[in-house]
Amino acid sequence: MPEQMDHLDTKHLTELIDWAKNKTNQHKHLFLVESLAPLVLRFKPSVLLNVSLENETAWKEFKGLFTQPKALQIKTIRKLNGRLQVIFYQKELLDSVLRQKPIQEFLKTLSYPKQYSLNAYLSFLKHRITSLAFPHEVGVFLGYPLKDVLGFMGLLPLPYKRTQGWRIYGEETPSNEIYEKYRQARSMMRKLAGDID
Repeated sequence: MPEQMDHLDTKHLTELIDWAKNKTNQHKHLFLVESLAPLVLRFKPSVLLNVSLENETAWKEFKGLFTQPKALQIKTIRKLNGRLQVIFYQKELLDSVLRQKPIQEFLKTLSYPKQYSLNAYLSFLKHRITSLAFPHEVGVFLGYPLKDVLGFMGLLPLPYKRTQGWRIYGEETPSNEIYEKYRQARSMMRKLAGDID
């Protein structure tokens, strides 16, 4: 895994780190970039965060920088306690995850549109997030294995193993592999941040 990380294109991540280091509340901005590192490095299809930047100008500046690569998108869900709840996503990666037949079948049981489109599914998820009950299927959008999402929701009789980034059920190997990629991406971000003066 570390060898795979060494060959990644980290240019965009480095630009985001530079942006964060030039802000007054550097720690908060670096935490935002660290949270997004697995997404920026193309390991994670999406990230759901509550974002609080010091002003509208900083947020617009960040959005412009973050979405420079066309694959990276932002969908605002709602304002929540003075923060923005936002889904950051890799368009092609999230689309490929949601197009998987087992995931489509699962989401359709929760009334997601019969005719798939990424925009339609994101809009439906937004509606579900802003409703009274939090939609636990968000895990598949975030790149968690379907078995773990189904196990958490009580829809698959798998034994709970442990919590490591999310609740893991049944066979641990696929979950561990995904978690390790996310962990390594955040670690790389911290290393890059330490290397930038």
